[in-house]
Amino acid sequence: MADIEATSPTATEDPQLKSLIMTIRDLPAMPHVASKVLELSSDPDTSASRLQQVISDDQAMTARILKIANSAMYACSRRIKTLSEAIVMLGFNSIRSLVVTSAARNLYGGNSARMGLKERLLWEHSIGCAFACRLLVSTKHPALTEEAFLAGLMHDIGKLVLNLQLPEQFEEIVQIVYNENREFHETETEILGFDHARVGAMLVNKWKLSPLLEEVIGMHHQSESMTPDRPLLLYLDLANRMCQKYGIGFQEQPDLDLCATPGGQAFGLTEDDFAEIARKLQQTLEVEMEVFI
Repeated sequence: MADIEATSPTATEDPQLKSLIMTIRDLPAMPHVASKVLELSSDPDTSASRLQQVISDDQAMTARILKIANSAMYACSRRIKTLSEAIVMLGFNSIRSLVVTSAARNLYGGNSARMGLKERLLWEHSIGCAFACRLLVSTKHPALTEEAFLAGLMHDIGKLVLNLQLPEQFEEIVQIVYNENREFHETETEILGFDHARVGAMLVNKWKLSPLLEEVIGMHHQSESMTPDRPLLLYLDLANRMCQKYGIGFQEQPDLDLCATPGGQAFGLTEDDFAEIARKLQQTLEVEMEVFI
């Protein structure tokens, strides 16, 4: 597969959005340990022991990594008991995904007892989309597996920013979306002048994740951008629509024709293909959702 080039979206040049993100005080930047792990994992000279040393400074992150590493998502042949085993068996890219998952999860409430219904639905949709995106790329573009998981996980992180920073306006948006079956991004733009995709792209930029992730998250509601030269964007759109079709999150649109989507057409996916992916997705969520909650 040819290398996929990505450029930062123009959202980061928008003064209103830049001010919103950069002046946030109660939404933390990427936690120090997570940030250091991402830096080290991208360095080819980093050793597994060095990565282990940094991660082990955060006991909560270590516990979550081990919990997810032993989930069916990675289907390891034996139980992973130590952090060093997880790093060696899963590899740096998977560890990177787990670290970002842990950091993102903390933004939604830290633990399930602190998570309200709205936050839980947002998180469940994010996890569902992450799994769906991972499943979709696994056969045709396996090199994108971990990046696809993160794209699904982070695509709606902008909604959380809005929920935390503009709770009254976001509650109004949720009610309109839920009661009138409207699209989040269109309702947000009407009320706020911008949508969660643009905010999410800025947060991904602030967290210093990849330019590719920043691009697809910023564009994931731009239908004109859904072209074959952006396969990850097509997969993310498909995963998002699958979650809507099966009611994973706030919205449920059971009549969606997935075959007619830009991704469905670009990848030549049939109804049987989607039925099989949906079966795996539902099975995965039934078994794994509580691991991530």
